[in-house]
Amino acid sequence: CQIQALRSVQDQLGLEKLYVLGTPCVDNVTREGLQKFLETTSKSPDTVVHYEFMQDFRVHFKHEDGSEEKVPFFGLKTNQLKDVFAPSCMSCFDYVNSLADLVVGYMGAPFGWQWIVVRNDTGQEMLDLVKDQLDTQAVSEKGDRKQAVQQSIPAYDKGVTLPMWAAQLMGVVIERIGPKGLEYARFSIDSHFTRNYLYVKRNYPEKLEEHVPEFAKRIVEQYELPEN
Repeated sequence: CQIQALRSVQDQLGLEKLYVLGTPCVDNVTREGLQKFLETTSKSPDTVVHYEFMQDFRVHFKHEDGSEEKVPFFGLKTNQLKDVFAPSCMSCFDYVNSLADLVVGYMGAPFGWQWIVVRNDTGQEMLDLVKDQLDTQAVSEKGDRKQAVQQSIPAYDKGVTLPMWAAQLMGVVIERIGPKGLEYARFSIDSHFTRNYLYVKRNYPEKLEEHVPEFAKRIVEQYELPEN
């Protein structure tokens, strides 16, 4: 959303050249929403200094003392957290930051690596400045996202929350056999697009057809959604 706003005014900024570095972005929250998320998810919400939803299907929390806490996605108290995300995020279909020149994030990479998307010549120019300082490897993919996405649709919609022991077990299984690399990126995109499509359909039905991009509709059409 920040880069969409920047692109809309870039011609009025008087810059000789603009370089835009972005990251895949989804689900911002208010300060109150963040506090609710921390209190329902972390064992020590007051000491969390950083958190990230990672491609091992766990939320990684870093605490003030340097310790790390990992909570499986399947253990999140979804029934208490469905209202914390900004409406603008729930109706967004630009997860991959399509207007940035260069996009960097973990979403399509093996665990511990970052995924780089060069969108144009300006992005290539930016990457060339640091390329000699980077370790790189080819992108990879493994697994099949579609069953995982389909199962996530009613689970999120109904606010299903597993007991932590079951969530931990599910996390181990999914980490071993679930989608990885580019297929994890597709899983993340598809699951958010189906969720957001339902949000727009239910809250702004008169805007659904015009608001949802055609590429998002083609993704959503691959899955079975609740009728209402």
